[in-house]
Amino acid sequence: MIKNLLIATSLLAVSALASAQPEKYTYPRAEALPQDDTSNMLRDPALLTGYDLNLTAERFANAWLSKTNERERIKANMYLLGVVDASEGTVWCKGKPFLPNTLHEFLYPRFANLTAEQKEERASKIITDGMKELRPCKKESNK
Repeated sequence: MIKNLLIATSLLAVSALASAQPEKYTYPRAEALPQDDTSNMLRDPALLTGYDLNLTAERFANAWLSKTNERERIKANMYLLGVVDASEGTVWCKGKPFLPNTLHEFLYPRFANLTAEQKEERASKIITDGMKELRPCKKESNK
């Protein structure tokens, strides 16, 4: 009796497995990003590259304030962080830690309202001038 029950159960299990349709899972894929390096001759010259050593405030602002191109915003943020990091202790001095958006809130109006003269200045100068104002170094008093 147990032997017949075991055989019947096995046959039901095998038939259930044989009729099952296996599904192959495919991972979601992101859309391919456009080529963004200097080897592509069709590249948009307005986009930032690693060769932008004398980045103007206008080009930086266009990338940093872009509402449609996340990649350009990220590159501009990396540039901003590099300038801020490199100028710490020489142009501006450390104090209490910044809140996450303090730097952006402080510098945003400077880049959103550039004059024609400021557009041609280096972006790093406007950033360091802003940092000087935000966190000036205290002069040591003579004892």
